[in-house]
Amino acid sequence: MSPTDKIIARALKDAPVLVTSTVALMEELARVLMAEIDIVTKRKMKEHAELLKYKQKLAVDYRSNMKAMAAQPGILKKLADEAKAAIREMAKRLAEAVDANARMLRAAVGATRQLIQNIMAMVRNETMPRQTYKNHTKAHMQLGIYSPTCRPVAISRTV
Repeated sequence: MSPTDKIIARALKDAPVLVTSTVALMEELARVLMAEIDIVTKRKMKEHAELLKYKQKLAVDYRSNMKAMAAQPGILKKLADEAKAAIREMAKRLAEAVDANARMLRAAVGATRQLIQNIMAMVRNETMPRQTYKNHTKAHMQLGIYSPTCRPVAISRTV
């Protein structure tokens, strides 16, 4: 796997395979994160499930590459300055994609949460009894059955 950005690919032409593959993973992960924004906002749930699996695979591969690079601290020190600049540029792009993706996902979760809360409030209002004052002289009418002979009865419990 190699970077598709020609400037970055040119800067990394003499870099070790681990570095170029990590940069390519960063580029692909940034592309997938930006694609996820479009898919979620257009509510393409079937496509999102497939993209999510691919994004998770890329994240695992990226994490393993980063661990491998951390195990070899001298690998980045040997790179040319333009290669280091190219890696910084790709890291910046990935960070921007991650931030945009996180903002969109937070907004989508918030909107879904608000929708569910509104539905729950509507159901609660429809099913729960209302705590209002009832006129006992007209209580029989509130049940939906009118009875002119039915009169309320009051009993005094004081002795």
